[in-house]
Amino acid sequence: MEERDEKRFYDFEDGLNHSIAKAFWSKLVPVDLADDEATALEARIRGLRDRPSAAAKKRARVAAPPVTSFDEQLASFEAQFEGGFGGLQFIAEERGAAAAEPADSPKKKSKAYKQAAIDTARALLGKEELEGLLAAGNLAGFMERIHKVHKAATGLLHPLGDLIPFNKMPAEHHRAYAEAVVDLLYGAGDHAARFDRLAGALAAAKVVTWPLATILSALVYPEEHVFVKPSFFEKQAAVLGFDLAYDRAPSAEGYARMQSLARELERRLRERGLAPRDLMDVYTFLWRTISPPKTTSKS
Repeated sequence: MEERDEKRFYDFEDGLNHSIAKAFWSKLVPVDLADDEATALEARIRGLRDRPSAAAKKRARVAAPPVTSFDEQLASFEAQFEGGFGGLQFIAEERGAAAAEPADSPKKKSKAYKQAAIDTARALLGKEELEGLLAAGNLAGFMERIHKVHKAATGLLHPLGDLIPFNKMPAEHHRAYAEAVVDLLYGAGDHAARFDRLAGALAAAKVVTWPLATILSALVYPEEHVFVKPSFFEKQAAVLGFDLAYDRAPSAEGYARMQSLARELERRLRERGLAPRDLMDVYTFLWRTISPPKTTSKS
């Protein structure tokens, strides 16, 4: 369900969520289940998880203490990126430049330029193009565009937790997912319902994660929507004293709180003289500064 802090979190048959440390991942053996077996197992787990006692335990979740302070985050950011969001270092290592590699790029390359991913998403996920592919029944062409956008977002999406499971999505789920993507990006209805529709399509295909539920809108509309990795947002919420109170499974209600947290962080950054272009810059600030740097000892 999630991977963070060198642990993987799984739904177990007892209806609870348990973690397995990285040292033991090699011990896990995948098991193939028939469709009816998998459906029955999932229903049983969901039934146990959704019992009143389990729901009460979920609401009683205790937030972790802050791992840093906002002032320390600012100091870390300024030490890493002279000139802030508009400086050559930030552009070279994180944002990138539209249609070209930034000048004076350091030898160490970033895993991905955010601007290139944004440009790719906007070029490949246009309303007319996606609707045309759907109308023609060309789901393979639709999914190929999604895969190209995901590839451009290397460094945002996790290979094991997001990309590999998504790339194995059964073909029978492609139409529901494609329709939900078009609705999310270009639908006229309430955004909350459109977000939940996409999350539901991903869940039905058993590939739902916060990054997969938020990546497309964050790239196509970075001024309005934010990319979410919940472990980072939990830490940032603790730093700012923000009541995140989200559920592990992606939902419109939880996303609205994530979005509010990003806006609050953006407001504080601007108050301190920094000028993020959009919420992608805000996310980048968060993930580059939220954890204290690891110290190494020499004998």
